[in-house]
Amino acid sequence: MKVVFGDVRLDSGTRQLWRDQFEEIQLTRKAFDLLVLLLERRPNVVSKEDIHARLWPDAFVSEANLQSLMSEIRDAIGDDARNSSLIRTVRGVGYAFCGMAADWQVARPSHARNVRAWLIGELGRLPLFDGDNVLGRTGADVIELDSSTVSRRHALIKVGNLATIDDLGSKNGTYVEEQRVTGPVRLADGNRIRVGSFLLTFRVVAPANSTETQSSR
Repeated sequence: MKVVFGDVRLDSGTRQLWRDQFEEIQLTRKAFDLLVLLLERRPNVVSKEDIHARLWPDAFVSEANLQSLMSEIRDAIGDDARNSSLIRTVRGVGYAFCGMAADWQVARPSHARNVRAWLIGELGRLPLFDGDNVLGRTGADVIELDSSTVSRRHALIKVGNLATIDDLGSKNGTYVEEQRVTGPVRLADGNRIRVGSFLLTFRVVAPANSTETQSSR
């Protein structure tokens, strides 16, 4: 299940939760499972009995355990228990997810988007498409560079009439021609980019009508 509500996105398959697109939120296992349950049953109320059967099928736990999980979830998704807009408490019964939520599909690059440039390196040729291209180790909608030296969402390359690269607060930094990126930097064909341990060359895709025509003599 992939769901988006407000500035929060949840992927139950990868067990990940994000806010503001880039900030991954860590929840304990039980809290994550409870949030998934509430989203699965939305907008219906999930009784405390159903919650206990789902989270603690073979154990007895006190009411305080459930309340603690709800507090953890509310803190994570920015919901105020006193003025809730996402999770409704039905006293004596259970809880219901009452916010506006929609199915979310990861927007992977598709053939409908034009390849405007390439990153060439040890992983081969990585296509860059119109618009935003996020480089990172893993996560939703990223060009994956699988290395512990690369942050989960490491750098952003925007491609349009011109191309720019910016660092996304990565641990090991982003470099263009060995200069650390501290703000948006314009890219030129042939620029060398370092993302973690990966050294990549930025190459612009030549327009289809740019092939030179040889004149006959």
